[in-house]
Amino acid sequence: MTERIADYFEKKLSAAEKAQFEADLKSDHQLAEDVAFYLASKKAAYSVSANENLAKRHAEWQSLAKNNARFVELRTWYAIAAAVAIVAFGLSWLWLGKSQKDLQQLANGYAMEHFTTLPVQMGSSGDSVQAAANHYNRGQYATAEKICVEVLTRDPGNAEAKKIAGIVSLRRLEYDKAIDYFHRLGEQKELYANPGKFYESIALLKRGAAGDKERAERLLEEVIEKNLEGKKEAEKWME
Repeated sequence: MTERIADYFEKKLSAAEKAQFEADLKSDHQLAEDVAFYLASKKAAYSVSANENLAKRHAEWQSLAKNNARFVELRTWYAIAAAVAIVAFGLSWLWLGKSQKDLQQLANGYAMEHFTTLPVQMGSSGDSVQAAANHYNRGQYATAEKICVEVLTRDPGNAEAKKIAGIVSLRRLEYDKAIDYFHRLGEQKELYANPGKFYESIALLKRGAAGDKERAERLLEEVIEKNLEGKKEAEKWME
């Protein structure tokens, strides 16, 4: 699914494949959600003129609601226009140079690259944590989180369950929960490799509340100073 979305935005699809993708986008809710996540992760840049134009078309759409035939026709047009606008916003992000990207954009890009699907070990389908990863990859986020919660109830120190639960929460835009899961993961000292603090910085940057950027920067500095997992990315981000 993700490869098809990436191919669409990178203009690798044929004309027929492109048309099919845009048709599917209007009827496939999962595809629409995945595209929204893709573009959100790419930090789509909105233009004022585009927003004003869509708002104008939306007002026209609402004013014709009483005229069923015209309403259906315009609703279809509006859906296409909205999809085209979303695509334009997504592509505008891809045109940004590295110097224009801020930490939040870098965090979004990392989440898109590393959190779209989770690795699943072959032959481990019966393991609860691996089952959670499988459900996540199928878009069954609530089930994935439920499994992680059950694992953590039995084994509060299960680092993998905390990591997956945090990623699930991040994917569902539940940033407070993601930050809590990653913070608890980062506090575990016995792990050989612990991405908790780096992932917590990503969740803070994606939430973007007051003070979150500063907290994220402190975490990134700690990742670098203590040579924690995510150091390579943290060094690039803090240049």
